[in-house]
Amino acid sequence: MIRKKISTQKSSPAVYKTAKYFNREDGCVLFETNIYIPINASKAQMAGAISQSIESDITGNKKGRRQSVRTQHDVVSYHTDDNLTPEQAKSIAKELYEKTHNLSNRKYALGVHIDTDEIHVHIVWAIKDFDGKCYNVGNDYRKIERECENLENKHDLIKPKNRISRDIDKLDKMKDLTPEHKKEIIANKYQDKHLPANERMLNVRGIVSNKQQMKDALKPYLDNAFSPSDFIDQITENGFNVIHNGKSSYSIQFDDQIFKASELNLSYKTLKMKLGEDEEFEKILSRKHHVKKQTEECFLLSSDTQPDFMSKVNPKSVLRTKFKYEQHNDKVEYFYNTYNSKKSFEYYKDPSKVLFNDTSRQSAKAGLQRLLADSNPPSTFTVSGGNHFKKNIWLEFQLMGLEAKGFKLEGYQPKPADLEELKKIQEQYASMNKKVEPEVPTVAIEAPKPTQPLPTQDEPEPLQNEPEKPMEPGSFETEWQEQVEQEQAFIEGDYSTYTTNQLCDEMEDIISRIDRRCFIGNSSNDIDGHRRWDNTHKDYVEAKLPNERKQYYLRQELYEVFDEIRNRNPSLANDLDSEFKKAMKYKSSFKPVYE
Repeated sequence: MIRKKISTQKSSPAVYKTAKYFNREDGCVLFETNIYIPINASKAQMAGAISQSIESDITGNKKGRRQSVRTQHDVVSYHTDDNLTPEQAKSIAKELYEKTHNLSNRKYALGVHIDTDEIHVHIVWAIKDFDGKCYNVGNDYRKIERECENLENKHDLIKPKNRISRDIDKLDKMKDLTPEHKKEIIANKYQDKHLPANERMLNVRGIVSNKQQMKDALKPYLDNAFSPSDFIDQITENGFNVIHNGKSSYSIQFDDQIFKASELNLSYKTLKMKLGEDEEFEKILSRKHHVKKQTEECFLLSSDTQPDFMSKVNPKSVLRTKFKYEQHNDKVEYFYNTYNSKKSFEYYKDPSKVLFNDTSRQSAKAGLQRLLADSNPPSTFTVSGGNHFKKNIWLEFQLMGLEAKGFKLEGYQPKPADLEELKKIQEQYASMNKKVEPEVPTVAIEAPKPTQPLPTQDEPEPLQNEPEKPMEPGSFETEWQEQVEQEQAFIEGDYSTYTTNQLCDEMEDIISRIDRRCFIGNSSNDIDGHRRWDNTHKDYVEAKLPNERKQYYLRQELYEVFDEIRNRNPSLANDLDSEFKKAMKYKSSFKPVYE
């Protein structure tokens, strides 16, 4: 079994979203919390009750230092060959947290999932316990991992082959090793443990990432170097470019790939530990500094001569969720929706073309989605640029199944290695999308019963041929089943799939994060008034501070949610608009109005 920390929640809306997330997933087959929840509560109301209950513990304490972190979200996962029922998985996870976190003395909510090959338990637990003490155990992973080992022995579970705490305990018994040597051994063995998520996913698929390929290519030069400067000399003589970023900081470029030295585990600090001190290192970096400019433009050209320019895109697409755009007279610029707003590509209408500044797979996918939204099959896309970029376009084109939809890609001939990489990615995607059906579909999602213990395994199960008792109209089970069926159509971010009450909840969540000080014009305007101000000043958004830009895009979400509500129920929208104006004018909390 493996326990992993996912995130911490620093606000009531964050707790609400997290609780709503793991209880709303299709794979959640068992839910439990020790927080009081009304018996007929919907899942959104359940998440609201959890967040409000935990927030009340924070706001109720006016003395001492203000608590910032409300809860922590963890996952406990089991091996695919562990033959566990959802009830057993839940029981073992609770046993773990009882030993390590004194779970019964703090508020929590958990959900057992079977939406992947490994059964796993999501758990959100309050930082502050019932005695008013906050959890403050630094580097607690060793304690938790040791308890995982005890439970694996107790319940005959499969153990991970490698575990940091286990290796540290063995090294602690070797008295002749220095602390620095122990750290180096652990760092070398687990250097892939802290890779970014996309790197780890590639490793799982058996695919060698571009970063790993560069690491492997540079390793022989590192092994043969006698000093950090000699290492730089060797790689620059063999086709690599060194980009001096200041002092001892540098990046390495090969073809159209650039990585920071720290990303490749080749920072000066690392080189110094392996090869020794080098007083001339900064000078040689400055002398070897060279940036290879891309001589060939990276672009994707559509054969569609009359595109439906800037048509609406799928709200769940990468283009919609990860990027923002800025429209000009001759082009539309797309930027990553991150704090540094890195430019990804430019989109032109005549001819219909995407010109790329960033050649990653995510940019390639977003650029394809931009052309697809405005193109009609049959249509041909022509790719041009470096081989790395063209391969990324080809991979995304194949993964999106565009050939079967009437589109054609020209400009790149895949190599055997590309076909093998595509096959591995497709197999991994198929595994990730595989749905495991619960053994008893009628209890796929259980209603929370915080005041009553859940049935134990010792209780006799009903015979399979015993006829089910029909549910009476208006009973709790009927209402719960209706709620489940209603929420199965829900798609996060696609507001057209939300119920009206869910839209009101979303509106409340957005408004709770809006800073009235960042409004342009009068903060007591109605929603359409703020929209007009934002549209008038949208050309200046990118010149603003990061927080003001973030607030601008947050308001765009508000307008979208509000429009969806107004299309369905204009009267309700007017009431919500009045509540919004009141909250902004008097600095009070927004109280949503429901149907």
